[in-house]
Amino acid sequence: MTAAVATTSGLIGMWNGTTDGTEEGFVDWSTGKTNVNNPREVEIEVADIRTLNPQPTYASHGYELVGHKSGLTAEQFLAGATPEGKAYIEDVYFKEVAELVKKITGSNDVTPYVHRVRQNNMRPGTFSTEKLSHTALPVAHVDRDDVTGENGMRELLKERGEELLKRGVRYAQVNVWRTIGEPIQRWPLCFVNHSAVPDWTYKTHMARVYPQNDPRVQIRGEKSHDSVLKHDPNYKYHYASALDVDEALVFSSFDSETSKVIPHGAFWDNSSLDDAPTRRSIEVRCWVVFDEGK
Repeated sequence: MTAAVATTSGLIGMWNGTTDGTEEGFVDWSTGKTNVNNPREVEIEVADIRTLNPQPTYASHGYELVGHKSGLTAEQFLAGATPEGKAYIEDVYFKEVAELVKKITGSNDVTPYVHRVRQNNMRPGTFSTEKLSHTALPVAHVDRDDVTGENGMRELLKERGEELLKRGVRYAQVNVWRTIGEPIQRWPLCFVNHSAVPDWTYKTHMARVYPQNDPRVQIRGEKSHDSVLKHDPNYKYHYASALDVDEALVFSSFDSETSKVIPHGAFWDNSSLDDAPTRRSIEVRCWVVFDEGK
């Protein structure tokens, strides 16, 4: 007998258009001025990856739940906002991440380049456009699209990146996401599976939001726009319940092969207890280059 798939219900934010009817949005980070409507709060049923058979893998779905014990403590992860803590994470944890991503993706060409530590304790109804990239991102998105993906390769890998683009090799941004200190009990990470949407592309199902006076440039480098997911009734939603400290989620937050990218974002889990602790997580983003033919 096949075991039942466990699910939970919740809310996730998606693109909700602009106040002026234009197709593209903007946010001025210095003033908070924007033409973007507050996110559309989409009610979703989310399947627990742990109960799926077969399990989603990076190769098959673009995301995978893996066992991964880090040598860093919770305190060392949380110190990542300080210069000394940031340097330690980039020296020690980036090496761990690179080895994990090589193992999961099958590529030996992996370059971790930025990390983000987030904490989120807010509740539904507090979504706000000007906080699209603050705390835990309660808006489904991809980290880059066909335009910002190419620009990212050029920025990080310089002449080599330009050469790889000319050769037409497959490349991706692969993220490693984990909890800090204790299992995730609120705002878990949701993967939006678009495999049942045959015409899904960056152009058809992502909306662009152009930042102005963007302070994130110092962290992630230049990026002309953010990419927010548009709703489609054929999406399927997956998450890992109670993600533990010795586990990680590895997923493609951008891929030059569009079918491989996985939109994602924190979602409000209706089963979360009122006194659940603040969600604390760390994410490392890596550029990954695949050999031709893979």
